[in-house]
Amino acid sequence: MKKLLKKLALLPLFCGLVLTSACSNDDENGNDIPTSWFDGTITATVVNGNDYNDLIRRIVALCVENNEEIASGTWLNGGFSITLPATLPNDMLFSLYEEAGAGVIISNRDAKIIETVAFLAFDSEGHNVGVLIYGDLEIMVAFTYADRDVTVTGGFTNDDFGFSFSVTHNVSLKRGWNKVFGTERTTETGIEVSTSTQPINGLRWHFVEENYDGFSAPMATKNTTQSRSIFSRLGI
Repeated sequence: MKKLLKKLALLPLFCGLVLTSACSNDDENGNDIPTSWFDGTITATVVNGNDYNDLIRRIVALCVENNEEIASGTWLNGGFSITLPATLPNDMLFSLYEEAGAGVIISNRDAKIIETVAFLAFDSEGHNVGVLIYGDLEIMVAFTYADRDVTVTGGFTNDDFGFSFSVTHNVSLKRGWNKVFGTERTTETGIEVSTSTQPINGLRWHFVEENYDGFSAPMATKNTTQSRSIFSRLGI
């Protein structure tokens, strides 16, 4: 479990260190790509969540891009509920096209998005006591708002680091809130990273507590909210 939680929180930082930027554009509409649109309402049951009933009171979703608060919710009976806003102002969003990575095809260069991958937990005195992340051993989920329908496909392979690092994308965002699944797998030859809106079952919410085995909440917060989006970190 300790390895799992550290991997979940460090995945964005790792991806940000090894990727380069470029851009590509195409008019493909990608209508055959599965979507994972949802209405912005999150009702979560956290693994061992009842252990934190006396600790956690408030949950805050932060924008990956600028650490701005998107929404807040309450903790109750081992989990939490939070409703992300139905619409967001344009000045909170950033351009997918400007974040485009090598070999990536974006169907609409005007599309803008915002994301949150970590939900901060606060106690009754307003202290940040940890971070909540939705995922599993190899998968991290980014909750992504798009201002219009857009698809992201393609990818690249980079062998400049002494091992093979490949990225592929199969993402179809609908206007509003979507779940984007970022998956990292280690093979005999290197690392394979992919993003998809194909729904993945069996994922769970995990709470990384402050000073959890020497892995502090401030570090988790820094790694998951102060770097760019899951798209730029994974090469889009």
